[in-house]
Amino acid sequence: MKLDEAKFEALFIPPAGEGKRCIIRAVDVRKIYRMGTVETHALRGATLDIYAGEYLSIMGPSGSGKSTLFNMIGALAKPTSGKVYIDQVDIAQLDCEELAWLRCRKIGYIFQMYNLIQVMTCLENVMLPMSFAGLNSEEAREKAMFILKLVGLGHRPLHKPAELSGGQQQRCAIARALANSPEIILADEPTANLDLHTGEEMIELFARLRDELSVTVISATHDLKMLKRSDRILWISDGRIVRTARPEEVDFTSGDFH
Repeated sequence: MKLDEAKFEALFIPPAGEGKRCIIRAVDVRKIYRMGTVETHALRGATLDIYAGEYLSIMGPSGSGKSTLFNMIGALAKPTSGKVYIDQVDIAQLDCEELAWLRCRKIGYIFQMYNLIQVMTCLENVMLPMSFAGLNSEEAREKAMFILKLVGLGHRPLHKPAELSGGQQQRCAIARALANSPEIILADEPTANLDLHTGEEMIELFARLRDELSVTVISATHDLKMLKRSDRILWISDGRIVRTARPEEVDFTSGDFH
């Protein structure tokens, strides 16, 4: 069956609702890692709402709990206590199979080191998550080509990661994250390994995905350009959310960013 553009776009855009729709909610989330008798409190009661179509940036120093919070709201780990709801579903109530289903269809992940499968082409990397979601090969190929064109890689579908620049590999990783039409994109330091120009291109691409496809973008980043393009910035320190602000409320020349 051939997938036309109208059908593809319809897969992305969630049903319209009244006002802002809370797509992720964390309530007093705590995470304790135990090794023998030693306890490490990575999160100490984080509470936040993230809205559909929002572009949220999370920042914090190493050891602040940023990565743990990122994993919690991405359903990659369950909290020790507290609640995380993704589209009104309490992830703590899901078993492994149900969590895998949710991650496969609701969330797209973009990793700092791309994590592309080196022996596969761009097209195959993007098609792979679709096979887990049950798409047949013809429909998956059609959809993967559409996404590769969307992110500016329509001319390189048969190239393998080693044949691509860093920016092109990141575009392929973004395309793979979009494979199953997620409502949420989680990006971990997505511009950290890119040069200035390519990083700016990635930031513009994220903003376009948010604007055109109604995708919620959540990024862990210290990139000033990405922070300035966000709808909100969240600071985490010592396992606690200590501040949230809109970019226009922030002094980017302060010590927080240097």
